[in-house]
Amino acid sequence: MTTTDDMLRSHPGDLAPLDEGALARCVEACLACAQACVACADACLSEPDDVVPALRACIRLTQDCADFCTAAARAVSRQTGADHTVLRAVLRACVTICGACARECETHAGRHDHCRVCAEQCRAGEKACQDLLDTLP
Repeated sequence: MTTTDDMLRSHPGDLAPLDEGALARCVEACLACAQACVACADACLSEPDDVVPALRACIRLTQDCADFCTAAARAVSRQTGADHTVLRAVLRACVTICGACARECETHAGRHDHCRVCAEQCRAGEKACQDLLDTLP
């Protein structure tokens, strides 16, 4: 059981029609993805000076992905008066950025282990957001 699960179970409101498990997995995956992206961008910047220019797109996407994933985790955590139209837009944006970031990191994963780890977390975030999106009416 995670803090996210505990918080969702303690919420006095009705989370329906959202699947509580999918909601918790989405929050946790988004936060894990954001952390991996921040760490990956930092690791990219720590590579030798002659390598960093080739990682420019990766650095940009990981920073963007971290921001979107953090925003998505926060938005889906707030269920009181949730506007499902807004949640759908947030989740679609997160699916898009996680997919783009994963694809970019995958191109560097053979040379940079931090990119491999980040790509895996981005794919998990992409899936968790899509899974929650699929539960929205």
